[in-house]
Amino acid sequence: MIEYRIRSISLLTLVNEVKAKRLIPDAYFQRNLVWREVHKKDFIKTILLGLPFPQIFISKGKVDVDNMQAIACIVDGQQRTNAIIEYIDGVFDVEGVCYQDLANEEKSEFLKYDIAVIELDLENDNPKIIEIFQRINRTSNSLTTIEKAATQYASSEYMCVAKLMTDELYFPESAESELHIDPNVPDEFIEWAKTQKVLKIQKLMLDKGIFTPRELSRKVHLMHVLNIMSTVLIGYFNRNEKTNDMLDDYSLEFDEKDSIVKSMNKAAEVILSIKWGGKSYWLNKANIFTLMVSLCNAIDTGMKISSTKLLGNLRSFEEELPEDYKLAATEAVNSTRARILRANYLDVVISDSIV
Repeated sequence: MIEYRIRSISLLTLVNEVKAKRLIPDAYFQRNLVWREVHKKDFIKTILLGLPFPQIFISKGKVDVDNMQAIACIVDGQQRTNAIIEYIDGVFDVEGVCYQDLANEEKSEFLKYDIAVIELDLENDNPKIIEIFQRINRTSNSLTTIEKAATQYASSEYMCVAKLMTDELYFPESAESELHIDPNVPDEFIEWAKTQKVLKIQKLMLDKGIFTPRELSRKVHLMHVLNIMSTVLIGYFNRNEKTNDMLDDYSLEFDEKDSIVKSMNKAAEVILSIKWGGKSYWLNKANIFTLMVSLCNAIDTGMKISSTKLLGNLRSFEEELPEDYKLAATEAVNSTRARILRANYLDVVISDSIV
């Protein structure tokens, strides 16, 4: 049985511990920040009204005997803690009133608010923390399938490669940032990852508007990249079916990691080199999926693609867009049949775009 104790701390103490980096809110097992502003405002209003909210879970962490202090981390309560800090920092208001607009007495009451804390007697790299985190998050705002997989398969080389290409894999730069690194990821993999060229694929997935900020926070782009990888390796399949198998098959070693990263980064480079001219029809999830797979396949066979020719051919294709392609490229259409249909069309477009 895990030892723990229940206590209360003031809101001020929570904020000061985070700002002093003695309490880490975004450790390696945490999800990205997903609360919308409406959720943050409603939560802060709860505090301002003096009403209670559920406990925050904290792991005590390992004691640094030299510095005579421990760095703890938040297991559950990241979204709430972030909302508190943002409200104090003036990022948003509640019913038109910012923290700085509160009277001194109101500020004092806010900062003295008692927060219930469950303190787990666990070090921050204990695997039980991940299990606790996942169990707590079986709620209305629960973890998505890919958020669960990102944690469950954290040490899988296959997942780590996808995280690298979506900027979800973090490298420690100092001792205080070590809690952001999953201790289950081998050091050898991290050293390999540091040598890889992935800026183009990261830019495509993060900066071109293919995914909304909400989708990025829920790691939708990570699932997208995993499915592109799997399709390049084994061919088209329905939705996410084969990706889960690949995560199991390559849980220890993924020998094709060098080649898949190289071809996907090169394919992204081709797409980024095109001057789309504003929001393009081709920069949506379905089309980017097929373009990436088809370009990777073409690059792997030695084809050299002209971005100028590709843009012209895509524009010509779009001008007389076949109805079956249009239907197959609709958002959330991920069947094997639809994916193959899109590929059959775009493979021809790409083959006509060779230098």
